[in-house]
Amino acid sequence: MLIKEENIDTSKRPSDGAFYQQRLPAWKPVINIHTTIPVFSVIGVFLVPIGLLLITTAGSVKEFRMDYSSCEGQDRDPCFDKPYSDSCVCEEEFTLDSKYSGKQLIMYYGLEKYYQNHRKYATSRSDQQLRGYPRYQDDNCEPYQIDPNTSLPYAPCGLIANTMFNDTFELRMVKRKYKNGTEEEVDMKINYTRAGIAWPSDHGTKFRNPPGDDLVLAFNGTTKPTNWRVAPFMLDETNKDNNAFLNEPFIVWMRVAAFPTFRKVYSYIDMRLNEELDNGLEAGTYKLTIHYNYPVLYYNSRKYFVLSTTSIFGGRNLMIGIVYLITGALLLLLAITFTCVVKKDLQTILSNFGNSN
Repeated sequence: MLIKEENIDTSKRPSDGAFYQQRLPAWKPVINIHTTIPVFSVIGVFLVPIGLLLITTAGSVKEFRMDYSSCEGQDRDPCFDKPYSDSCVCEEEFTLDSKYSGKQLIMYYGLEKYYQNHRKYATSRSDQQLRGYPRYQDDNCEPYQIDPNTSLPYAPCGLIANTMFNDTFELRMVKRKYKNGTEEEVDMKINYTRAGIAWPSDHGTKFRNPPGDDLVLAFNGTTKPTNWRVAPFMLDETNKDNNAFLNEPFIVWMRVAAFPTFRKVYSYIDMRLNEELDNGLEAGTYKLTIHYNYPVLYYNSRKYFVLSTTSIFGGRNLMIGIVYLITGALLLLLAITFTCVVKKDLQTILSNFGNSN
């Protein structure tokens, strides 16, 4: 049965243009073994040298790592046995066998068997609150949304903020070692800065303080997280650009790690702050004073202090170079394999053609 044109609803019919009717000119590549070989070859030749470069530069980075989970306090008692509310100070000495050169070195803290990537943990935060609204309440923060004793909202709320890493380090050189093997006792404080350790895309964008200069008033009607020793507006009272939600160590901690063993930047040792040093940390003995606050052993975790030089690509990271190298090598291997297949097929065709004649 034919339907007359005038009885058809044309209100939703697309226009008769080339775009709507998909008549635009287009290039449709024919993907076959002959076009794949040059593509794989070019990409493989491009990736392999980049991977080798990344691995070489990462291999030139010097790194020192020390486990201080079981360090002992000044009374010779292990710090991990102290109550969480008690501060414990311990000292660990270590030796650098060679000079750690560079205008800027990196100090990290590392944690092991710490699952920041757990779904409940990773989502336990309020992005709206961290953008400068401390009184904002978010159900994602449960069970650390509201203090049951005061009925005030936590600021910042959630599991991530409540478990912020709060160990602090002080580094001193106590013995300098010269190339001829002689040693000299010294007492030199190594200065560092914690400015610039957070991503620029986080500081001031994803993390903002409430408007106004009075942070105490802005956080009125909220309470600090349970495990924090000070209120957020007391994290750095000397620098408003590093206080409260803009505190860079806090921002670094809030960017959760993808794997259970990870490290995060603690500070930068800038040579401009250490004029006595000759473009790096010299070989010798160093004393690390640790304000041990963060408990890890009761859930079978470990924590580390890491000291590292840098390369043009940053700190030590072999994984990116290895991925580039393996991917490039596989593409080249596939290109060679396809070439052999095409060559064999070509020889077969020519042979059959010759026999037919």
